[in-house]
Amino acid sequence: MRGVLVWVLAAVPLVWAAITSLPGRLTPWEAVAYLVVLAVVVPAVRRWPVGALLTAGVTWQVSFFGTVAEDSTVAVGALSVGLVAVSFLAGRHAPAGERGVVALVVLGAGAVTVAVVVVGGADTALAALSGTAALAAVPWAAGRYRRQYLEMVRAGWERAEQLEREADRAADRARARERARLAAEMHDLVGHELARAALRVGALELAPALGAEHRASARAAREAVTSAAERLADVVGLLRTGEPERVESVAEIVGRSRLSGLEVESTGDELGSVDPVIAHTVHRVVTEAITNAIKHAPGAPVSVDLARAGGVEVVVVTGPARRSPAPGGGQGLLGLAERVALVGGAFTARELDGGGFEVRASLPATPVLRDAPATDTHRRRAELRVRRSARRTVLLTSAVAGGIVVAVLGYLVFDAATSALDPADYQRLRVGAPESEVAAVLPPRTRVDDPGRTPPPPAGTTCRYYSTHRNPFDVRRLDLYRLCFRDGRLADKALLARDP
Repeated sequence: MRGVLVWVLAAVPLVWAAITSLPGRLTPWEAVAYLVVLAVVVPAVRRWPVGALLTAGVTWQVSFFGTVAEDSTVAVGALSVGLVAVSFLAGRHAPAGERGVVALVVLGAGAVTVAVVVVGGADTALAALSGTAALAAVPWAAGRYRRQYLEMVRAGWERAEQLEREADRAADRARARERARLAAEMHDLVGHELARAALRVGALELAPALGAEHRASARAAREAVTSAAERLADVVGLLRTGEPERVESVAEIVGRSRLSGLEVESTGDELGSVDPVIAHTVHRVVTEAITNAIKHAPGAPVSVDLARAGGVEVVVVTGPARRSPAPGGGQGLLGLAERVALVGGAFTARELDGGGFEVRASLPATPVLRDAPATDTHRRRAELRVRRSARRTVLLTSAVAGGIVVAVLGYLVFDAATSALDPADYQRLRVGAPESEVAAVLPPRTRVDDPGRTPPPPAGTTCRYYSTHRNPFDVRRLDLYRLCFRDGRLADKALLARDP
């Protein structure tokens, strides 16, 4: 639905360019061809963002250079909305920004090259480069910022869900421990007292001096105490059903990874009997480190070292990558750092000299539960990426706007200075003089090729137009000298005074 809306919006200036009466209007077939290109590029931008950006940029330049000789307004506006929309969507959907930057540089260099080599005009090169920067580079940067912002929002929700799951697991572990403690206390204290009571009642039942009636009462009391002890055993068993489930050992993780084709070795001590929370943390560190090795260093060997010295030391080392790694955002390592810190441990992850990567976690023997300090780091890291993207977008937009203004002003000064005919030289020119004599005092460039609404030149002549002032901001900056030639001689000269 969004693609259809983007295409409809992009089609509006194309329809205008086909029906307008301005010079440089598009033919119906050109407008249809551009609409077909946009109909292909807009849906493809999600899957091939850089390719769509290049296609849209080249299409805009083809339209621009095809009609710029007649009218630049139509040339700039025909595909402007389409290029802006595709550039923004390309920046929004591109997983990384480097290729897009390269594509934009290629578009800018191509625009300047075509303008200088084919069209042959510095003003055309300036207009083409400015249009590419304003209509492609700025929307691309805005799209990158939008992507970073949405990733930060999504990461915040994922982090909130993760914290909620961690809190639920912590609550479950706390309930399981409390149930186990109650079961142990009931078994050790109440069970012990019931056993003593049953023994004493049994001894009373066997007393020889006890009458038959009292013996029956003692037997009934013993049976009641025994029944109470059995019910206590049932309750203790019920309380103990909430104990943590068995955690997969490091050897089992390594064996399962080998079966999947990973080259992994395990060294060091066995984990043995440790607190279930520590066992779960070791399991997560090892599995996450192996998963990262598969994603970011495919084909590289992995070694897992486990040491017991009071606590638990886990070191997972990945060798240099043998194939191209998959892109990643580092969220898994942040999650590991938070999990290790949550139980009172220390976590480091670093690149090794000569290639490779090391993940190290130092864990206590029993968890020291506390708030995870990495939560704030996670949030700050996401916010930092968004701030950097916003800063780059603002700087790029400011640089493009400032660059266009400076370039336009510089070109105006250059154009006026290199096309100005000195008034004294103009006065000395005489009609009928040879063109070679007149050329000796003419500036290197003409001001314009066709000034538009001016008095018609003499029939059969070829005219050139020159500036009257070197200052492009003078109140009479629009005035022109017109020199017309016929058969190699100056046939007419005129001052065209135009309204400022």
